[in-house]
Amino acid sequence: MKKVLVAALLAVSAIGASALDIGVVGSGEFVKGSHRPVDGMGLTLGQQFGAFSATVEADRQSVTNVNKFSLIGGYDVTKLAGVTVTAKAGVAYLDNQALIHSNRYAGLIGAGVSYPVAKSVALTADYLYQADRNTVHQLDGSTVAVGARYSF
Repeated sequence: MKKVLVAALLAVSAIGASALDIGVVGSGEFVKGSHRPVDGMGLTLGQQFGAFSATVEADRQSVTNVNKFSLIGGYDVTKLAGVTVTAKAGVAYLDNQALIHSNRYAGLIGAGVSYPVAKSVALTADYLYQADRNTVHQLDGSTVAVGARYSF
C-alpha cells in the first residue's frame, strides 16, 4: 500500500512540475518536386517533462485540402544564449480526399528552436521532414513552421 501511495505522489509531483503549452503556427510545406511552398496554419498542445516533450499538432493546408494531425516527441539538446534547441521525431496522419489508400501515416523527423520573450510566452521555429514509404509519398517533403507558444 505504501508503494502505491509513494508512486502516486511521485506521479502527481512530476505532472505538477511539467509545463503545459498551447501554441499557434504558420507553416510552409515544400512537397517533393515543387519549388513553391504550400501555406498552412495550425494549433499545438504540448507537455514538457524535463528535457523531454510531447506535442499534438493539427495543421490545415487549404490550397491542397490537407489536414495533418501529428504526434511529435522532442528532446532538448542544448540551450544557447537563451534559445533552446530540440531534436524532434514523430508520426503524422494525413487527411485528404485525394488519398484513397488506407495507409495515410508518415514519419516525421527534424529540429526546433524556442526563444522565450516573456515568462510564459516563447517564439518557436521548427523544421520537419515528412516521409512515407508507400501511399502518401506524393506529400513527402519539408515543412518550416514559425509560431508562438504560451506555457501554463
